[in-house]
Amino acid sequence: MEANLVDTEAARPKREFPYANWGPWAAILAVFAALAVGLFLSVPALLLGSQEGEIEALFPPSYSSGAGLDKGDATALAVDGRTNRLFADHEDEVRAFGAFGEEAAAARIGGLEDSHGLAFDPRRGVLAVSEKGPGRIQTYDVSGKGKPRRLASLKVSGAGFEPERMAYAPVKGSLYVIDAGTDRVIELNAKGKGIGGLDAAGSPAGSFDFGTDDNDIAVNTAPGPLRGYVYVLSGKGDGKVWAFDPAGDFVWELKPESRDEFASLAVDFKGNLWIAEPNGDTYEYGPSAGMEAPQRTGAKISAGNSVGSIKFAGSGHLFVARELDGKLTTLGSIISQLGTELGFLLVPFALASMRGSSSIQESLRRLGFRRFKRSAFGWMALTFVLYLAFTIFYSLVITEPKQKDIAESFGPTAIQVLLIVIAAPIAEETCFRGMLFGGLREKLPRLAAALICGLIFGALHALTGITAVPPLIVFGFLLALLYERTGSIVPGILLHMINNSIALLGQ
Repeated sequence: MEANLVDTEAARPKREFPYANWGPWAAILAVFAALAVGLFLSVPALLLGSQEGEIEALFPPSYSSGAGLDKGDATALAVDGRTNRLFADHEDEVRAFGAFGEEAAAARIGGLEDSHGLAFDPRRGVLAVSEKGPGRIQTYDVSGKGKPRRLASLKVSGAGFEPERMAYAPVKGSLYVIDAGTDRVIELNAKGKGIGGLDAAGSPAGSFDFGTDDNDIAVNTAPGPLRGYVYVLSGKGDGKVWAFDPAGDFVWELKPESRDEFASLAVDFKGNLWIAEPNGDTYEYGPSAGMEAPQRTGAKISAGNSVGSIKFAGSGHLFVARELDGKLTTLGSIISQLGTELGFLLVPFALASMRGSSSIQESLRRLGFRRFKRSAFGWMALTFVLYLAFTIFYSLVITEPKQKDIAESFGPTAIQVLLIVIAAPIAEETCFRGMLFGGLREKLPRLAAALICGLIFGALHALTGITAVPPLIVFGFLLALLYERTGSIVPGILLHMINNSIALLGQ
């Protein structure tokens, strides 16, 4: 028994695979044309759905209500616990806000260059600002109500100093600085002289790996046995959190749970550690026992999407900086996704029409929408098993493949299913297998054509997660072979839908 997806031409002689007649170069150029068309169709998303970064204060005890303070992306926050003033770093200036959320324009610090971190010393009323590009730390006296007074410009001797996030120690008054250039956390005294640092050699990872992603650091200033403990977050996303005692000795290392990511951390006025994830879920972690990493207590704050930095005030308020500049609203994300998928559909049909297809049905046949035999289901199962085996091997031997979770940006579950589970597989299989592989196969051997198809398919997904590219290359390669073996792209579409359904359920 056969499944008839598109009527065949009974009167015409059957054509053997490949069905395309546009050749390799036209197919490759058409893929880039499809991307260009998708970008053009996505332009309305920028006009209708672009967002601004923001800073918000969330109020205890539920943290379910809040008040907006500022617009624009902020790289770091610092709080004056005595007056509950908030300082927000915007990379070229620092803005200050009073206890009731009003901006203190006189306290603004301008003229900064590539600033990445803030730290407030309550003992001296001094605000430290790190400038990663120039490799220096500026200190300002902000104890008064007027304009901040610049005190000093600190530089650490040696090449490659790139200061990022910072935190003052409550007892010693020293300053801990993340140096992304040399993968160190250094400790400076009040005069800016190096007096040591934190050593991750005793941790399971063996060293810090700050890389190019945002990092974070916080010091426990609350009274109690953990006062003076330092917490370091290395690498926003797939990073880790380390804890060090006041003497600088390693205590424990914490990795994110499966499918979770770390974005920022803070210690509240009771001394509890909170870790925020990029999607806005911020979790409390209880005290650890000895060298054991802490566990979640069950307490959770919904801090909104795209969290860049969090900071608690002494009053219990939680300040949240969201990095939303350049990101889209739900409407904008839907428009952008529809534009991309339309590009993947319109260009293949246009190419088929330019190369002799006289009807929609003929274009569908040229692009692989053909009937297939029952045996195709067996080939689908084999393809999925091979892909799953490679993914497991890749996860165990190399790294766990992770892709950006775009589902939430589409809003309701029904729309997520429509765009991710239904529309995306149809559009991508039409473009990459029907048009690209079909064109490559006109001149190239089967394995060579399938490999090129898989490489292009995987590479174009790099923006959603570089670690997921190799498995996607293999997936694209196998789907191309499945197309040739079954004579139809429909089995590949169905398998692609199953894969995307599993991914959506996992998110």
